[in-house]
Amino acid sequence: MRIFFLKKCNAPLAVYYIYFFTKLRNFFFKRNIKYEKRKHKDYLKNKHISIDFFSPHAFNFLTILKKFKRQFNYLEIGSYEGNSALFVANNFPNSHISCVDTWVKTDEYDKKINFNIIEKNFDDNTFKHKNILKSKNTSDNFFKKNNIKYDVIYIDGYHLGPQVYKDIKNSWSCLSKYGYLICDDYIWNIETKNIESTPCYAINKFLKEIKNNYRVIYVSNSQIYIKKV
Repeated sequence: MRIFFLKKCNAPLAVYYIYFFTKLRNFFFKRNIKYEKRKHKDYLKNKHISIDFFSPHAFNFLTILKKFKRQFNYLEIGSYEGNSALFVANNFPNSHISCVDTWVKTDEYDKKINFNIIEKNFDDNTFKHKNILKSKNTSDNFFKKNNIKYDVIYIDGYHLGPQVYKDIKNSWSCLSKYGYLICDDYIWNIETKNIESTPCYAINKFLKEIKNNYRVIYVSNSQIYIKKV
């Protein structure tokens, strides 16, 4: 099913190869993957996290971020309750973390979710981490004023295809050479008939535009990890 979805979204050939490579690698690192997932879940026990979507990605994030032997600049578009930022801050206390979110509900969220509570959870979860900088803003406005180069950028904001395309394009322009771009929900909403509205379609569209200036590092069941070269 996921392979057909990737085809509909015009995924580059490298994506298919890395998708199968990632699955094979995961087989050999199954114990490590489970360990990092459990370790992060344990860390979250004293945090205000209503739904933990991030823990399954802990091993991949750790593998990428460990490549930096120095302080690094980390940016995420879409922070929600701060789960992914907490992971980075806890494991890499010398990193500089920027979190961009409006904390305003969009049509992709359940009507019962109160974003005032979500934002309060973010504030309560992160206030002890002095290396986490909160920016309550749209991603478009943030990028207009940004003049910082980032080593790692995580995109998990508004999931509508055209917005994802803008976010990935703006992120690429301020991503350091040999930096990493991580996109959440790459393989997501796979049963939709409106393929052009998906993050996957938008990301693949951008990858074709930058041609040989990137390498796909991992493709999990929901995320893609891209290195700028």
